[in-house]
Amino acid sequence: MKIDRHLETALKNFATNFRANREKAFSGFDFEKLREQLAESKDRALARNEELLDQLLSNAEKHGTKILRAKDSAEANRMVLEIMERHGAKKLVKSKSMVSEETRLNHFLEEHGIEARETDLGEWIVQLRGERPTHMVLPAIHLTRNDVAKIFSEKLGRPIPGEIPAMVQVAREELRKEIFGVKVGLTGANALIADTGSMMMVTNEGNGRLCSTVPPVHIVLASIEKVVPSINDALLMLRLLPKNATGQIITTYVSFISGPHKDSQYLILLDNHRSELLKDPVFKDVLRCIKCSACLNVCPVYLLLGGAEYSHIYMGGIGTLLTAWIHGLKESKDLASLCLGCHRCEEICAAKIPIADLVISLRDRLNRELGRPIAKRIIFDGVFSRPELHEKGFKIARSARILIKGNEEFARKIPAPFQKYDRFRALPAPAKKPFSEQFAAHFGRGIIDGAKGRVKIYAGCLVENFYPGIGIAAAEVLEKMGYGVGLVKGGCCGFPAANSGYFDAAKKSYNALLENLSAGNTVLTLCPTCATMLTQLGPDLFPSHKAKGLGKRVIPFSRFLFENEAVKMGNCLKKYHEGMKVTYHESCHHKHLLKASDASRGLLKIALGTEIIEMPDADSCCGFAGTFSLDHPELSEALLAEKISAIKASDAETVALDCPGCLLQIRGGLRKQGGAVRVLHVAELLAEILA
Repeated sequence: MKIDRHLETALKNFATNFRANREKAFSGFDFEKLREQLAESKDRALARNEELLDQLLSNAEKHGTKILRAKDSAEANRMVLEIMERHGAKKLVKSKSMVSEETRLNHFLEEHGIEARETDLGEWIVQLRGERPTHMVLPAIHLTRNDVAKIFSEKLGRPIPGEIPAMVQVAREELRKEIFGVKVGLTGANALIADTGSMMMVTNEGNGRLCSTVPPVHIVLASIEKVVPSINDALLMLRLLPKNATGQIITTYVSFISGPHKDSQYLILLDNHRSELLKDPVFKDVLRCIKCSACLNVCPVYLLLGGAEYSHIYMGGIGTLLTAWIHGLKESKDLASLCLGCHRCEEICAAKIPIADLVISLRDRLNRELGRPIAKRIIFDGVFSRPELHEKGFKIARSARILIKGNEEFARKIPAPFQKYDRFRALPAPAKKPFSEQFAAHFGRGIIDGAKGRVKIYAGCLVENFYPGIGIAAAEVLEKMGYGVGLVKGGCCGFPAANSGYFDAAKKSYNALLENLSAGNTVLTLCPTCATMLTQLGPDLFPSHKAKGLGKRVIPFSRFLFENEAVKMGNCLKKYHEGMKVTYHESCHHKHLLKASDASRGLLKIALGTEIIEMPDADSCCGFAGTFSLDHPELSEALLAEKISAIKASDAETVALDCPGCLLQIRGGLRKQGGAVRVLHVAELLAEILA
């Protein structure tokens, strides 16, 4: 998949400004409380959807609005055409409507001899270019002002300067010519208010009000999940939508429309499989979406590819989920593989939709209904779900010494079919001995006695098979803090299989591991992805009484030390020299799901005796993301390049992190470039300092 660097720059410049504006807009507001209220409000409305639609129909018709129900895109488009023909109209002016993009209304009308003219500035620009929107709020976000000036000049037949005020003036003059004199205007709606029969529309341009009031006939095209019980529910949405969408306290125009301004008003309510989605116990949360697009503005993959590549009609992770239902599973298949699972989208979602987890569930459904790729079926169904084969495979790999050179940790030679994966990073060779064997040899009986009782380490696949030094370092630090240390026996936690949508294989691995997580012991994880599987994703996907209490007993290594041993660790480190230049990479699951990055930062500050050096965008994904780096090596490479640039910008000598997967990616990338920067797990750095 080719990355357009021009587009990437435009998107990332916007994203930087968006984050600053959004933070300012939410100053003084409790975002978490507001979005909790909105999620509850949307859930209540969705549970009463058919009842509220009936109420809307009754009250809207009292105001003279004609209500039409469309089961699918074809029916909705025919309804618009029939209205146009009934009123003798050959031209339609449109305000912004993603639902009309969903139905491909413009193309349908053009086939029937009717011109559909976009009047939203961004929509008009992409229409002039023969493109479709690449963002749900900002359709032309991928274009620079020079791009816009060029297309204006070409289409209008005169030179248009690239200054924004001049171009806005040109657009205003040209678009108002389009609006005045036509018979029919079409708009979307942000909310449909059942108890008043009204439509709420929020815009930043005057075209929305012009399209709904100047033409004698007004068509509202909206989907059925937009209905809410009352104006209070709509106003709650209004408190979040502008801030989360564009970083504004409120949009320039907020319109409540309760009846025809002139001749006739029609409201076309589109289903398009939404009523089926409402009944689905797993995916119904998707319909909470208020189309603010904040998730796109923080999505690392969207910011690389834009909406032309990362969409069918709707964009990004939420678009992938909508596509699966509205346009079909086949259309969502390729999109589903593009999600990193970084969970940035979920932190910013105004309606608290668990987008990344739902994409994982979608992958399972895709596998079940469209078939499993043979390579992954062998890996997950054949190997990962069977611990004895999993272990045997790594034994074979460890014995293949041709892979490594001397005692180095990196593979020397990669077989030809896999060389694209080490083009941008050096790949690790399996350790000579797994962590469990090294632990037993290093600490005699395999159990360290301690005055503060015993904790257990669950190492995870990468530490067990590739980075045993991380596990040994963690045990040494815990020993110095006075703990007895044991190991949790067991293979993979099941996350790699679950993340790829192989739920049957994941369940086997997860349940097998649960057998070894005996009650009463605190379990420390060295991999945030494993911790996420054990405490959040696993219990959600595969409920079991054996998982009861895991959320309290399974704790990330860094958080445990920070919360329990900060004072002692500070006393142990008083004589350590200050001056080590360390920066910190925030692993996605560690920060966005486990909320443990602050603990790691606090621990590092104690250990170093000073603040860590901040790198730009410390929480941006490094591009590993498990099988993502195998499925999309070109995207993984681009994300890694950004991370390495940020590390270099920090001028640090050492990168500390909490995730073995991120360590594999970043250490391998720096090795490939010949850099001298060290990459250490927090446990390794602490052990070094305490030595």
